[in-house]
Amino acid sequence: MSESEPELGLGVVAALDRARITIHFPATGEQRLYAKGTAVLKRVVFREGESVATRDGTAFTVTSVEEDGALLVYVGEGQRAREDEISDVTSVSLPHERLMAGQVEPGATFDLRRRALEAQSKFRRCDVRGFLGGRIDLIPHQFYILHEVAGRQRPRVLLSDEVGLGKTIEACLILQRLIAVGKASRALILVPESLVHQWFVELLRRFNLWFSIFDEERCAASEQANADGNPFLDAQLILCSVGFLAGDEKRRDQAIAASWDMVVVDEAHHLEWTPELASKEYAMVEKLAAKSPGLLLLTATPTQLGPQGHFARLRLLDPERYSDYEAFVDESAQYGEVADVAGHIVEGRSLSAADRKALKRIFSADPETLEQRLADLESKKPGAREALLRTLLDQHGPGRVVFRNTRAAMTGFPKRQYCPARIDCDDTTLLARIARELEAEENGAEADIRRTFKDDPRIAWLAGLLEKHPTEKFLLICKTQRKVASIEAALREVINVKTGLFHEGLPLVQRDRQAAWFAEPDGARLLICSEIGSEGRNFQFAHHLVLFDLPLNPGLLEQRIGRLDRIGQTDTIRIHVPLVAGSADEVLADWYHRGLDAFETSVHGGSEYLARFRDRLLAVALASDGSRKTKRSDDVETLVTETAAFRRELQERMSKGRDRLLELASFDASTAARVIARIREVDADRFPRRFLCELLEFFGVRIQEHEGGDVVLDASHAFVEAFPGIPTEGMLATFDRRRAIAREDIVFLSQDHPLVRESLDLLISSTRGTTAFCHRKADTPNVVLETIFVLEPVADSRWHVEQFLPPTPLRVVVDIRGRDLTATLDATTLARDTRDGDIHRFLERPGFNATLLRALLEGATGLAEQQAAAAKETARAAARDALGAELQRLIELRRLNDHVRPEEIDLVKERLEKVARSVARAPLRLDSLRLVLEGTGEG
Repeated sequence: MSESEPELGLGVVAALDRARITIHFPATGEQRLYAKGTAVLKRVVFREGESVATRDGTAFTVTSVEEDGALLVYVGEGQRAREDEISDVTSVSLPHERLMAGQVEPGATFDLRRRALEAQSKFRRCDVRGFLGGRIDLIPHQFYILHEVAGRQRPRVLLSDEVGLGKTIEACLILQRLIAVGKASRALILVPESLVHQWFVELLRRFNLWFSIFDEERCAASEQANADGNPFLDAQLILCSVGFLAGDEKRRDQAIAASWDMVVVDEAHHLEWTPELASKEYAMVEKLAAKSPGLLLLTATPTQLGPQGHFARLRLLDPERYSDYEAFVDESAQYGEVADVAGHIVEGRSLSAADRKALKRIFSADPETLEQRLADLESKKPGAREALLRTLLDQHGPGRVVFRNTRAAMTGFPKRQYCPARIDCDDTTLLARIARELEAEENGAEADIRRTFKDDPRIAWLAGLLEKHPTEKFLLICKTQRKVASIEAALREVINVKTGLFHEGLPLVQRDRQAAWFAEPDGARLLICSEIGSEGRNFQFAHHLVLFDLPLNPGLLEQRIGRLDRIGQTDTIRIHVPLVAGSADEVLADWYHRGLDAFETSVHGGSEYLARFRDRLLAVALASDGSRKTKRSDDVETLVTETAAFRRELQERMSKGRDRLLELASFDASTAARVIARIREVDADRFPRRFLCELLEFFGVRIQEHEGGDVVLDASHAFVEAFPGIPTEGMLATFDRRRAIAREDIVFLSQDHPLVRESLDLLISSTRGTTAFCHRKADTPNVVLETIFVLEPVADSRWHVEQFLPPTPLRVVVDIRGRDLTATLDATTLARDTRDGDIHRFLERPGFNATLLRALLEGATGLAEQQAAAAKETARAAARDALGAELQRLIELRRLNDHVRPEEIDLVKERLEKVARSVARAPLRLDSLRLVLEGTGEG
């Protein structure tokens, strides 16, 4: 058995080599690798008088133990069983043997162990377990998505909130929950190369999730150590770039073969697909998605590549549901009607005859439900409007597959202020150069352009802007790496300012160092980025954005602004755009500002504008090359006017279509409020802090109170070498979420933090506190046995049995007369009234022996089994209620909405069956015992 994971049941040696032992645990179907000589593996040996059961359910008491070669054979009551035939869920009771051998701990340690078991059970049963540990604000829409997605057995969704709404946070929250409750243990995150280290830092700093970064160097090193192995089996949580895997056939195949519980793909709009051809990145993700039960796709622009691109991502999530593009287009066209009716319901308007007619068409498969909902609405029944809306969304909303929250429905965003800087210039050469740069960059011929910004008036303007705001930070984004270098070189000649560079030519680590330097209060004041700085990065601590040039793609412009325009931004964002009078950039800026209002409001439907106006916009802009002397050509004015009209039309069309439905289906304020209220309630509980401090002090960790309620943890004098979770130099920590957010240098300790779990495991997986011997004053001599049993289901963690029955400590107290004293001698009373005694003197007495102890244990075991039976029935009832309701809802939903995948229903059925079986078979394990000698003296 594994002392660190007793819930796995009994295991058998499956394989061994010079350095490692492979143990297979049949009860859970899991396999573990251990180093040879590890202390956590203990061979289970039963002795005479102990009860065992075989895999076929035959139980008997051992009367003798024989050896057959290297194996033990247990004999008793006419039965013989080799040790490898013993049931995988057989309870292993060792504390009484330690007691009889005189191995005891102080009573205080016994009490600490009992409370540790109770704390572990409380934490594992917590309904918001895995929701608590993020160093983040409790933002409602993010926790609604967490609640909806992480509750599914195998989530497969597209997270497509608008830029700045926190898709990365949502994905990390979902991962944290799934890992915490055991639904996922192997996860692969694929991101653009420029975001690898940012994701790594975010996962670790905010969520205490340590992902291993895999690149060719890491894979090659793994193969050097194990030539026949798959490098992607070396770690459970792996982060790497999409390009690395897609560009190497061998690594791609290894990653696919490794099998994952969850695959996450960031910036998923880069995965290109058409019915005729798929990019290598798309093909790779498609194979991973086919083998992985869980899949999260992240993109702020789900329709950037048009309906076909959106369909491409949906077919990754559910290839059966999204197998026909033409059918998808036809279905999408119907959402306008559904959204209109939903809008009327939300706004509280009376339903018109047309609305009712539309509802009858929508509810054609379930007219009875419609009639009931409408009748409730007519009678003004409380909640009737909400029930009709929810039913409508359940049946026809896309929210089971796609989540998209928009800024229009959110609060907390800053204002944007457009700050154009018009620079008068009669230099036609400069105008021509700006036009040539635009044409070359848009047509992929950027390498042909020779750049120099020496004497460029925009550099002088930039220097003046920095001097005008000497304490402010500025983010500057332009299109290319070469332009970044040229701007920096020219600026250096006219002003001395700390400047960071961020472009694809820098190694990943160097990019992250530059970004971190920019984030430091005394670090770089200016960060000059190429276009790779416009995706994924969070620079909301800055309030000034300089757009040195402008892209033709409105979606890309929104991505640039989104580096600062995010929830949590504390000031108005000032968007500075240097515009040489009469230049191509001035045309683009005019089109964006007057045509799209793109600088001061968020742009929607960027791909629509791009498809409609790109070629014409480029032609008009290139005409501003200094060859014509006009303040504003008629072509520019006409283009702006037409764009503004198209914008109004597009906004109206989008408000009636899919976005409206997604907005309604992607957020429910009342559900989010309940989740957040529960998190705040758990956050406010002082017990985790008190108990963790007591536990750490037991192991010798020094705890010093610090300002603001913080604590300094020093493990240098701990009894455990390299105390898990505490660096050798110590750690400053807080239990307050708001303080942790304000001070990122302080560790945030919640009951989800690994330090809490590892500290509990350190005690519970050891033998510390499993036995104690004490005296208690009493008028009548007596021998009392206090026992702690653990009811511990053996199950695959993916089924989250602990939601209903975590490892549960059951306390029983009996005396030598066979009386049940559990209620009379409660834990607090015994802890207060007993004092440690000398077990060796007691054992020397002739009146006490193993037979007497066994009799006491049998009495305690019988009472514990009664408690266990009641606990099992409570757990079964809770599972039937919760999972039964979920199953029934999915079955009803599936009849009307084919967004519900059949496997979702099958998984809930399977989970209900697995939970019921695991609860029914949950063994009772004796964990610890305290023998109490009562009398007037030392006896």
